[in-house]
Amino acid sequence: MFRTKTTKIISVTVLFVFLLLFGLFIINAIEKKERAYYLQTQSKLLQNKYTVLHKYLKIMSHDIYSMYENNPRLIKLLTLATQQSGDALDETRKKVYKLLIKNYRRLEHMGISQVHFHLPNNYSFLRMYAPDRYGDNLSPLRKSVIITNKTLKSTEGMEACPYLLGYRFVYPLFDHNKKHIGSVEISYSTKMIFKNLIEDFVYDDHFLISKKVANNTIVGKEYGYNYKDTWESPDYYIEELTHKKLKDRLFYQDLNNPKLKKLLREKFKTGEAFAVAVQYNYQQIVLNFLPLASADQKKNIAYIVTYKVSNYLSREAVQAKYTSLLFVAIMILLYIFVIYILLNREKLKELALYDPLTALPNRTLFNIEFQDEINRAKRYDYKLALMFIDLDGFKAVNDTFGHHIGDELLRKVAKILKSSIRTVDLAARLSGDEFTIVLSHAKSPKEVLQVAQHILEKINKEIIIQGHTIKVGASIGVAIYPDDATNIDQLLKTADKNMYEAKQNGKNQIIYKPKEKH
Repeated sequence: MFRTKTTKIISVTVLFVFLLLFGLFIINAIEKKERAYYLQTQSKLLQNKYTVLHKYLKIMSHDIYSMYENNPRLIKLLTLATQQSGDALDETRKKVYKLLIKNYRRLEHMGISQVHFHLPNNYSFLRMYAPDRYGDNLSPLRKSVIITNKTLKSTEGMEACPYLLGYRFVYPLFDHNKKHIGSVEISYSTKMIFKNLIEDFVYDDHFLISKKVANNTIVGKEYGYNYKDTWESPDYYIEELTHKKLKDRLFYQDLNNPKLKKLLREKFKTGEAFAVAVQYNYQQIVLNFLPLASADQKKNIAYIVTYKVSNYLSREAVQAKYTSLLFVAIMILLYIFVIYILLNREKLKELALYDPLTALPNRTLFNIEFQDEINRAKRYDYKLALMFIDLDGFKAVNDTFGHHIGDELLRKVAKILKSSIRTVDLAARLSGDEFTIVLSHAKSPKEVLQVAQHILEKINKEIIIQGHTIKVGASIGVAIYPDDATNIDQLLKTADKNMYEAKQNGKNQIIYKPKEKH
């Protein structure tokens, strides 16, 4: 009997230890996975924002270049400059400056930090922001200029000057005979890039770690840096990060951790974007690194670094420790609970945000998505269309055939709505037989009404459900952002009002009343 009891105790103890270790392993694994996903998401958000900003800068720069390229007076003067020297060249330079100065002042307000014209021999012809500085050899400082003048193709990338970094677009210029007459450089300061890059994010701070002198030996000697060390070694970034930019922060000492230094060194070698978390005083500080390539696109010349205290990661870390203590105290119960949460997390999320009958977004998710879409439309200046759709004759279907047929009808209507719109658009079920649709990038009211008419025609067709032939209609109210309203509440009210007017006017129709312009 004693042996039997002892055996049971040992067995239970072994099982408990196994469950305890397994549970702690699962908790640790979950924390790492969540942390990695969170950091990856933070890095991706910054990358995506930079991609959008880069496309915008590229389009704007090319438009400016086209303006210069198609200016006959400018091209004639630049052609003349390639054939002149001395006082004659100075006189031509003054004429170009006078021709372009008004336009350049407007460009400055758009964030352009520099417009710089170069001769085919890589010498400076005219800096619009500093017309008295000219004639210097740009070869040591502007790899982008050398590349453009040599290949006669546009070049872009981050480049260093003795005192600052800038993102440059360099375009070749040709005369009417297609002869190369030099190039034009359009530059943006890192300050401007920062301003546009982080405007939608909340960071405690942001800064640049850069190989300011890495692309030329002249400036390198002036600043006392070794060319090869700064260009080839990622330790330059680590040194600047740990001893220059963050020295006033208490947690900068944690960056000297050998394990973290090794990780940073590997990331800097690969040149990839990444985010890391540093723990200090029970807080989680997230450092997000975004690389900026040089003009030849072969090396990174700088990293944009943002950092912030992450309440999310701090909460996750505390939760992991607390959960571990609960494992010790209540063992199997907490283990089962953790597994249950793991298996049902996504399901609970779906129940909270999606309509269980049609699988469409519910009112809660619709309001979130619609507000986000309005914010994007406001930022990027495009139109949205909102449709309120209410089925006509739905109550009669329920009364005649039963609620199970009515539910199946709602599911089929939901499929009709989803199949009638693009993947970038939004369809949702608010309640009962009331649905909404948001059309992104709506070109015109005519296009919106065509989509609404297409939906109405599909709903009007006979639907076969379990052998029953059912025919219903729909009343549709339409509102357009920003023509009818600029906020979510007013748009909803306008579309709802138009939908009810459609019902009162005989049902099965579309009502859209453009707002009168005064």
